[in-house]
Amino acid sequence: MGFYELAEKALKLEREGKKIIRLNVGDTNLQTPECATHAAIEEIKKRNSDYVSSSGMMELKEKIAEREGCEIENIIIGPGSKSMIYGLFKVLAEKGDKVTAPSPTWPAYGLLCKHLGLKLNNIKTKIEDNWEFGDLDLDESKITIICNPLNPTSTVYKEETIRRTIENSKGYVILDEAYKALAFDKVPTYEGAIRVRSFSKEFNMANWRLGYTVAPKEIIEKMLKFNQISITCVPPFVQKAGIACLENEADLIEQNMRVWKSRSKVATKTLEDSGFKFALPQAGIYVFATHKNIADADEFALKALDLGVAVAPGSSFGGHDKFFRICINQDEETLEEAIQILKKVK
Repeated sequence: MGFYELAEKALKLEREGKKIIRLNVGDTNLQTPECATHAAIEEIKKRNSDYVSSSGMMELKEKIAEREGCEIENIIIGPGSKSMIYGLFKVLAEKGDKVTAPSPTWPAYGLLCKHLGLKLNNIKTKIEDNWEFGDLDLDESKITIICNPLNPTSTVYKEETIRRTIENSKGYVILDEAYKALAFDKVPTYEGAIRVRSFSKEFNMANWRLGYTVAPKEIIEKMLKFNQISITCVPPFVQKAGIACLENEADLIEQNMRVWKSRSKVATKTLEDSGFKFALPQAGIYVFATHKNIADADEFALKALDLGVAVAPGSSFGGHDKFFRICINQDEETLEEAIQILKKVK
């Protein structure tokens, strides 16, 4: 069963009245910041129905340029990082081109490639190496996409690894940095790569759909045309909420990090005490784990769901058939309860 199919099954069981602890989907289960909702409401009160630029509101792009250390012309706004990545795949590659990604990898990359007729080349890595990858053969790769910190393992790749990959690539390197501000140690800003970021996880705005791309001007111009024929523009009230988050970024991220560090500490200790194996997370919000008794992650996930806990099977993340991902998006007591249930899965 695929990642999204299992998610729908978990929701269906909830609608039918079954208690499900949902650790399968990557939402934060934290409230959107009050400053964001206030800014959005004030914008809505204006009752303005006019379009704004398909590239994004200037005020938001100015805040992002300051955040990213780039020029305004190197920024475009979109409805979340998934839409941004889809657009980049669409405008930078042609049917039959190869896209390379270290694996485990976010399931959406493969689904996007399949939809566009691209060939995803998953480069398998190992838990024994903390899921780090070495030198990649990129001669035939039109796009290399690297999620850093990594969904699903919360690995932060070594700086020299990222820089070497950017230098060695003959195609485009896209850094999916949706979790960058949730890394436990600061992640550098990498020049020479296309950078995609999201407000979903860093600012608890998953259902608002807001993200952006930082790229050379010629790529931004292509993405502008993509936005114009697809989304038209991100709603102004959503962009105003994003501006408020960036104006209060330091305090908001500090608050979130306290939550993620506490949850991670409890989840990893309980998993370890329960006999599960994993690489120690270097960021919120995931743990990618296995157990000596797991032979088939899909079967494990279905049995866990029957017991009331939803997890994401590792098969969806590039064929890691003995692993599963949990999103530590519950309070500490609920996480302990869920992991104790997972321990009982036979």
